[in-house]
Amino acid sequence: MIFYDDRSTCEGTPGHTICSLYNHSRNSRRVEILAFIDPLCAECWGLEPLMKKFFLEYHDYFTFRFLLTTKHDTANRCQFNQAKKIAEEWDKYAHLTGMCCDSDVWFENPPSPYAVALSIKAAEFQGKAAGNRFLRRIREQIFFRKRGMNQFHELLEVARLAELDIDEFNSDFHSCRPIKSLQCDRRLANEMSITELPSLVFSTADGDSEAIKVNGRYAYDVYVQILTELLGETPVASPPPSLKEYFKQQGFLATKEVSVVYDLPEEDALKELRKLQLQQVIEPVVLRSGTYWKYIAD
Repeated sequence: MIFYDDRSTCEGTPGHTICSLYNHSRNSRRVEILAFIDPLCAECWGLEPLMKKFFLEYHDYFTFRFLLTTKHDTANRCQFNQAKKIAEEWDKYAHLTGMCCDSDVWFENPPSPYAVALSIKAAEFQGKAAGNRFLRRIREQIFFRKRGMNQFHELLEVARLAELDIDEFNSDFHSCRPIKSLQCDRRLANEMSITELPSLVFSTADGDSEAIKVNGRYAYDVYVQILTELLGETPVASPPPSLKEYFKQQGFLATKEVSVVYDLPEEDALKELRKLQLQQVIEPVVLRSGTYWKYIAD
């Protein structure tokens, strides 16, 4: 396996670990991507604009799976010193990545990392698409709306926003299945020597090529280059939908996401967003660290 990080490039040989991960049959999507994240990690959240663009342009060429691990202690309530440290990280990465988040949540209503992770794993039992929708929605509630998601009724509300089967979600959340699934994610992270978040592992479905692990965030072209290398051909990018249609699909988008997805300078992205605002398609929600936009038209 080839490892990339901000400091060096080196090689390791997990070998059979990679080969044993994938059991589904081959299809036209010849590259598989594992994304190791902490759902409460601001740097992981900062990867969203790049991944949204990557999904829109090259979704026909790969499969994608989120795996959960944590950067911080999973105690139900953070101690003040730890909350202060996490809040400072949020402020730092909000500035670096342009993905707004309100760090005051760590002082006013600190999230439970374990409960959040279990709820995401419970949602995944309704399918990968459902799990991804729930992951996005719960992060929006925490990063954008300062909700700690410490009460089960709050998790049920997110399940409704993600259009899940509520009875099934309730049953799965209170079973042992999410715990076992989370343990599997963490065990796999250990086996693959995941020491930095976010980390993306790219490999071919047939295991013919070495897997490539990318630690942290890189320029968008790096991800395209890795995809091209593993495919053995240059993938053809799909065009994005109209901005109005994309908002209809997504519900919420940060200014940075619009800028990255549509290859616009942030000033030009704001102009397009304000046009939709004047058409009463979206409305802005201003946070200390930036602005996100909410779809309001049917």
